[in-house]
Amino acid sequence: MQNSKVGISKLLIYIKIGIHVLFKYRHQLSLKFLYSATTLLFAFYHNKLIKLNNTYKLHLYLPAYPTRAFFKAVEDKLLSNPPKPVTIVYSTTKSCTYKCQHCYQRLDKGADLPLDIMKQTVKAISDAGVCFLNIEGGDAFLRFDELCAILDTVDDSVETWVNTTGANVSKEKLLTLKEKGMCGLMVSIHSPIAEEHDKFVGVEGAFELAKQTLKLCDEINLGSAINTVLEYDKIKKNELPQIMDLAKDLKCGFVQLIHPKRAGIWLENTELNKEDNAIKEYVEKAHKHYNGFKTPKYPALPAQAEEEHPEKFGCTSGAIDRFYIGASGEIQPCEFLNLSFGNVKDEDFEIIFKRMREYFKTPCEDWLCATQSGAIYELMEKHNLEKLPIPYEYTKELVESWDRGKPTNLYKKMGLYQNE
Repeated sequence: MQNSKVGISKLLIYIKIGIHVLFKYRHQLSLKFLYSATTLLFAFYHNKLIKLNNTYKLHLYLPAYPTRAFFKAVEDKLLSNPPKPVTIVYSTTKSCTYKCQHCYQRLDKGADLPLDIMKQTVKAISDAGVCFLNIEGGDAFLRFDELCAILDTVDDSVETWVNTTGANVSKEKLLTLKEKGMCGLMVSIHSPIAEEHDKFVGVEGAFELAKQTLKLCDEINLGSAINTVLEYDKIKKNELPQIMDLAKDLKCGFVQLIHPKRAGIWLENTELNKEDNAIKEYVEKAHKHYNGFKTPKYPALPAQAEEEHPEKFGCTSGAIDRFYIGASGEIQPCEFLNLSFGNVKDEDFEIIFKRMREYFKTPCEDWLCATQSGAIYELMEKHNLEKLPIPYEYTKELVESWDRGKPTNLYKKMGLYQNE
């Protein structure tokens, strides 16, 4: 069961969470902890609060309160020095029957990781602090046995969601995954118009499959979100309100509005840079509208362009808050930043993770997938590379001298990442 909380009911739940956090960590209590905890908690307040069964989601990528994973996230940020990452996007396979126009994996090569290395890596990322595991493909349902095995590997200190197009999903599979601890499903719908969505992903009937999958989520009380990439022409056609109406009808908890990125197959798409400011302006207004008082019956609208605003969290890639592991084992700062810091087939996860963190010691304002996409493309051209991500030997050419912008003010206020 998913429903939204706004106004006084939302405020009261936030107060309850704050009191619970302070009581639980009363032995570590100090003025600094009190200030940091309050600042971090209310950094999410501009989002709509979603009740998911007997828990509360302050944000899609923050584990639900009052789960063990939620408190692990609190400890990651407020009691660890340096703070630890909360989220990982983990690709289990490149195999996919769709041909999405924006695919950031289309140029990724190399065989999928064997199950034993996948499980070792999942255990290692949990030990590194990750408490929100977002599994994707390709199509993760094409390696369903491996997907089940990964869920068996994590405990309740990690909240798990799975991305899907809606293909290869059944009620029986969803019930199996729910029993193994999966919290929710993120389903891709890139247009409210069936023909347009099907054209975008290259598969006839994809729109109806996605809707069917979301209906199954509601039927079995599984968390659900729509992932949507809206290009500027779709925004001008006013497609987002139609998607929000669709999500409300399908009883989704979230619609994640994903900013079009120069990554993967779109790495050469310089038109995205020209439209960037107009999209950000629209997203800010949409985020405020759908997470506010006037739309209480609609899902929450998390939007990357809003969350990564310089006055909020800024760019959190590089394991500041999140990072990415591709299906072949390459560790990247973000799924939209096609740079590798090493492959878990060749080195231990801990070595690669530490290497990457050296370049991301402090959160900064610049949205790197936007500011550095041109430089990444130039590296690809310079070294005649035909695949992504850029290998670490070439990644070093960029990251050792790049400008990531000013340190993010929110984290400075909380006193986090200041002593690395």
